[in-house]
Amino acid sequence: MSFTVVRAQNASRFNEVQVFLNYIASLEPALPAAPTPAEVKIMRGLFYVHLYAALEKSMNEVVQKSLLLINAKSVRNNHYILPFNTIAVYDKVQSLKECGYKKVVERSIELFAEVGSRNVRPLNETIFSKRLQNVWIETIEEVMFAFGMPPLILTARERATIDEIVDKRNSVAHGGESASYVGERHRTPVLRIKLQIAQDFMINVIDCFEEYYDGKKYLKPVMKRHYP
Repeated sequence: MSFTVVRAQNASRFNEVQVFLNYIASLEPALPAAPTPAEVKIMRGLFYVHLYAALEKSMNEVVQKSLLLINAKSVRNNHYILPFNTIAVYDKVQSLKECGYKKVVERSIELFAEVGSRNVRPLNETIFSKRLQNVWIETIEEVMFAFGMPPLILTARERATIDEIVDKRNSVAHGGESASYVGERHRTPVLRIKLQIAQDFMINVIDCFEEYYDGKKYLKPVMKRHYP
């Protein structure tokens, strides 16, 4: 039940998008061939911004919630699975990246010594916040790989839809294209399909993180018994 609040907030956000889409549908001409008012096109373009906001916020929340829960376990560094050290010793990784040539060996020794240590280090739950300002599928999977999770099982259509939502949101929000231009192409029945794909996708991601946490998959199998 650790992710109950995350699930409720996720559902609430997507419900708001649904309400907005219902309103747009009520303003659309009944006949597809009839001229579409400019304000309807604009709202259909803004739909992508609203939908993306729900997706990005929920993605950030599930990642942060997972890290907060794991942090509360006070895990020793050498008890984590190897991929999770990307998160556990992130400051050491950054130090290695930013040091000069003469410090590479010294920083490398510090990094691997910390990975193998019995130290308990606080986890930064916002470590991926900047990266998750654009939740492309590739970015989401990269974050999940850092946790040591397997690749998401998605259809080509699901992958394309999520990336399309990011792309069109960026076009509208950053002024690359007008909202009316982005909203000109698809009527609300098509947008409902995109909404459903995004909502199902986010539920799938939350399921993955909950199963990961409940199964203590951030820990080496032999160490799980030490952490109730």
